[in-house]
Amino acid sequence: MRDETQEAAEQSSEQAADFAALQAAAGPGPDEVAAEEQQEQGRHDLGAEIEGLLQMAVGMLAPMFPSLPGIYTPEATQAASAAVAGVCNKHGWMQGGMMGRYGEEIACALIVGPMAFATYKGVKGDIAARQPVERIGGPDLSAPVPVSGPAPSKVVTFGAPVPAPASGAVAA
Repeated sequence: MRDETQEAAEQSSEQAADFAALQAAAGPGPDEVAAEEQQEQGRHDLGAEIEGLLQMAVGMLAPMFPSLPGIYTPEATQAASAAVAGVCNKHGWMQGGMMGRYGEEIACALIVGPMAFATYKGVKGDIAARQPVERIGGPDLSAPVPVSGPAPSKVVTFGAPVPAPASGAVAA
């Protein structure tokens, strides 16, 4: 009985090996194809991620640099991101995405940070515009100030000033 069991095990292992060889020759089955497609869909598209980051950066920097939207058109950013993604995929770079496992946090900081700063500056300006300007003491500088003393002369002298003649004396 032991020999029969051993022969049956050998036959089943031979049959399993033959079946595996037939499957390999036939190519992937529908289940394997579906699993590969699902795995590819689960993977992120590095080119689309790079394109989105470029467009976000252009949108944020466009107020300071108005020439950027003309340079980084949607077609240009799509072509550039596809080229960069091709190089990254070839060398195995950034396979976890542009920002790795903290991508959501970094994207949030990049979007919300500038908005928060702009909000701070805007509210600060709004508050300053509502408050009247108060002067602390001192004269009103908007009123003209009278000038006292002799009228300025247009005479230019070099050297020591000449003393004015005494009253009643005639200069020679």
